[in-house]
Amino acid sequence: MNISINKKDSCTCVEIEGRLDTLTAADFDAVLAKVLETETHLVIDLGKCSYLSSNGIRSLIILTKKLAAKGMGKMVLAALPAEVKHVIEMAGLHQVFTIVDGVADGVCMLQQMQEASLHHGEIRYGKWSFEYQPVEKQGQTVMIWQNQDIAGYDELGFSAGFGKPAEAAGSAEHDESLFFTIGNCAVFVPLDRSVAPDFRISTEPSQAGVLVQEACSFHSGADALFKLKDAGPITWKEMLTVIYGLSQKIIKDKVITGFVIASDCKEWTGITTGFMAEIATVEHGDGQPLRFAKTNENTPDIPAFACISLKLEKLHISSDMSSLDNILNANISYENITDLVHLDLEDRLSNPSVWIFIGHKTADAAKKRIGINAPDTFLSEPHKAFLARRLYQDSSRLALKALQGGFSAQTFQVASWDKEGRQLRPTVLKIADRDMITREAKHCREYAMPYILNNSAMILGTEYFGETGALRYNFVGIGGEESKLRWLTNYFLEWNPEQLEPLFDKIFLKILKPWYGQAVKQTIYPYRDHDPTKTFFPDIFQIAPDVLGVSSDDKFVFIKETGQNMINPFWVLKHHYPKNVDFSVEYPTSICHGDLNMQNILLDEQMNVYLIDFSETRPRSVVSDFARLEAIFMTEFMPMETDEDLAHIVNVLSHFYKQFDFGDQLNRVDHENEAVRRNLYLSALMQKYALQSASGNKSHVPYFLAMLEWVLPVVCYKQATPLQKRLSFILASLLYQKLGIEPSN
Repeated sequence: MNISINKKDSCTCVEIEGRLDTLTAADFDAVLAKVLETETHLVIDLGKCSYLSSNGIRSLIILTKKLAAKGMGKMVLAALPAEVKHVIEMAGLHQVFTIVDGVADGVCMLQQMQEASLHHGEIRYGKWSFEYQPVEKQGQTVMIWQNQDIAGYDELGFSAGFGKPAEAAGSAEHDESLFFTIGNCAVFVPLDRSVAPDFRISTEPSQAGVLVQEACSFHSGADALFKLKDAGPITWKEMLTVIYGLSQKIIKDKVITGFVIASDCKEWTGITTGFMAEIATVEHGDGQPLRFAKTNENTPDIPAFACISLKLEKLHISSDMSSLDNILNANISYENITDLVHLDLEDRLSNPSVWIFIGHKTADAAKKRIGINAPDTFLSEPHKAFLARRLYQDSSRLALKALQGGFSAQTFQVASWDKEGRQLRPTVLKIADRDMITREAKHCREYAMPYILNNSAMILGTEYFGETGALRYNFVGIGGEESKLRWLTNYFLEWNPEQLEPLFDKIFLKILKPWYGQAVKQTIYPYRDHDPTKTFFPDIFQIAPDVLGVSSDDKFVFIKETGQNMINPFWVLKHHYPKNVDFSVEYPTSICHGDLNMQNILLDEQMNVYLIDFSETRPRSVVSDFARLEAIFMTEFMPMETDEDLAHIVNVLSHFYKQFDFGDQLNRVDHENEAVRRNLYLSALMQKYALQSASGNKSHVPYFLAMLEWVLPVVCYKQATPLQKRLSFILASLLYQKLGIEPSN
C-alpha cells in the first residue's frame, strides 16, 4: 500500500493506493497520527484502493472519531471504487461516513466547513462573555402546526406547543398541556400548575406521538452552541435575556428561538428545554400569534417564553459538545430523570452550555406532511391517519377509498403518489386491533406465501399505535398496474351456477390444492374450535335478545315459519357448547383461511386468483372454509323482501337439509328463482369439495359446527337485514336438529 499526502486548495488530501487491510492498517494509522497533529479536515482519496478489509474499516472509524474530538474536524471519503463502496454500505457505514463522488467535491465541502470554523471564537452580550461555535447553517424555517392531528416525535423534531399525549387522544382525563419534544422525549406541562408535569421516552420516535393543537418546531440541528466563559454564575433571568439577544444579534431579525441548556444549579443538575418568541410579530399563516405564556409576567424585558427543566441524577457531558443528539441520548432516560421542575428566574446556573435554534421565517407544517384524502370517518380518528403516514413514508399524498370490510376491520383501497408526483402501485390499507394485524402478517408469511401463488397477498408493512394496528397490502395483479382486480362477489352476482362451477373448481381444487389437497388426520374439538363467542362475537348473547326477542336461556322456541317448537340455537351455544368443549374426533385437517368470504377472494381479467385477509388462517378441520361459504350463500345472499319470502326460503332450506346427503346434493338442486338455485347449487358444491378434501369421511358434525360458527353471528352483522337475521336463527335451529339436538318440553 502507498500513501500520498498533498494539498489541494488548502485542503489536505490523503491518497491510498493498494489494499487497506490487516497488514497495512497499522501503517495507515501511524501516518495519519502524524497528519492529525496539524490537520483537522481531511479528504481520503480511495480511488486507487483495491481492497478494504474489516481492519481498514476500523481505522477509518477511529480516524473519524479523532477528527470529531477536535471540535469541527471532519473526514470525507472520495472516489470510492464499486467494491469498496459495497463493503461500506453492507456495514451500514454509508450513514456514518461522509462520502462524495470525487476529490474535488470533497475539497469544496471541506473549504465550506473551514470557512464556517473561522467564525468560532468569543462573543459578548452585555457583561457576559461566551465561547461561540456555530453548529449548522444559521437561521431556519420554523414549522407551524395548526390543525389538530397526531404527529410523531420524529416529525415534530425540536418543538413546543399545546396538545396532549397521542395515546390520550380519546380520553377526557388528559387536559390540554404545554408540550415539548426533544430527541426521543416528549414533556407535557399541564396549564393547571397544581397538576405535575410528566414525560414520555420512546426508543422509536416515529412510533410515539403527540395530539397537537398548535405548535412550532425546528427540524434541523442547533444553529449555535454557547458556553459561558466567565467563572461567576448567571441567573435564569439573565440567561434568557442573553439567549434571545444573541439570537437576534446572529440573525439581525425578529426570531423564534428554541434553546436547550445543560447546567448545574445550586439545588439540582439538569437539562432545560424551551422556546422564546416575539409574539407580536411572529404569526401563524392565518395571522394568529403563537400563544406562548410567560412563566413570569413581571419580566417585560424578556420576550414570551415557555420552558421546563429535566432534573437529572447525573449530567453526562461528552467531549463533542457540538452534537446535541449525543448529549440528549446520554442523559435522557427514565432512570436518569428524577423530576420535572419549573423555572425560578432567580436561580443561578453554573457552567451552562447552551444550544440555540433560530427561526426567522415560518411555514405551514401540514404542507410538508403526507396529505390524506379519505372519508370523514377515517380522518375523525387521528391515530388512523398517523398509522397511514407511517406505512406510506414513500408517498407525498394518499387517496383512500373505503372497501367492504369484515366485522372487526376497516379496509381501504389506496392510491398514492411519490415526492415527485408519480403514482405508485395501488395498495390496500387494513386497520384493525393489534392482535388481528399481527396475526394476519404472521399467518400470511407462514401459511399463504409458502403454499399458494398469491401475488395480491404480499405484506408491504405493518405499523401499530396502542391497541390498533395497520397493514399495507400489495394490490396489483400479475399483469401489472393495468390489472383490474374484482371481488369474487361480482362474478357470483353476474354468472349462473353452471358458469361459476368451473371458476370455483379452479379456486378450490387447483389454486388452493396445497391447502385442502394435503389433509392430515388429527384430533379436532369441533365445539371448542367453532365457538363464535371465543372469536369475534363475545356479545352475541346480549345482541340476540334485542334483535330477535329470544332469550338464550329458553331451550326451545316456537317458529311460526315451520309451525313447530324447535331448539333455540342460542341456548345450544350458551349451554350445550360448554358441556361438549372436550368432545373430540379424529378427522382430516389442513391449512384453512378461517374467514373465507367472497370479499377475500379476488380475480384479475385473466382469472388469476388472489387471497387476502389471513388473520384467522391456521390448521383446522379441512371442511371449515367450505362450510363458511355455505353459511354465506344460505343467509346473506338469499333473496327476501317480505315475510312471505322468508317463509318460502325456510321451507326450501328445511327440505334441503332434511334430505341431506353429504357430497351428493347437486343432483337434487332445482328452483324456479335463479338466485335461490344459485345459492343451493353452490352450497351443494361446497359440500362436494368438503367430502373430497375429507377423503370421503361423511360425518357431518365437523361440517355443520363449522357452518354454525358463521350462521349464528349473522344476528350481529350491521349490514344484515332483519329478514336475514331471522333466517340465520331458523337455519341454525334446523342444523342443530340435524345434529340430533332436540327440544324437550
